Amino acid sequence: MSSQLGPIDVDCDALSYPIVRACTGLGFRNPLDVRWCQMSQFLNESNEGAGFFSSVSWLLFLNRNQPRAKTCTCGEPLPTLDQFKFQFPSGRQVEYLLGQCARCNTMFWEEVAPSRFTADFSEAGRY
Repeated sequence: MSSQLGPIDVDCDALSYPIVRACTGLGFRNPLDVRWCQMSQFLNESNEGAGFFSSVSWLLFLNRNQPRAKTCTCGEPLPTLDQFKFQFPSGRQVEYLLGQCARCNTMFWEEVAPSRFTADFSEAGRY
């Protein structure tokens, strides 16, 4: 029977293992054992799927013209994301916005875009 089963596609939204492991030291609860979601992807997916019933006329008809607050899949409000900087042994640094659902412990993240400007103003006084 196992020969009839094909490969299973696994969609993993977690950050790299060293980052996830480091989150334990930052005070997050069980980051190695919980669901991880990229916030922008999660918000895009939660806006899809309503289809026909998401139109403004249906919302007015159903007297539900108030926008719903964004919530985690467990119903809890989405967490606030705080910025963290991680440095690898190679010296490379990355920054992420991280937060955790208070109810189900889902970790939400978003990568901080690298700055286009350098912070080196050592020659600024020469002009």
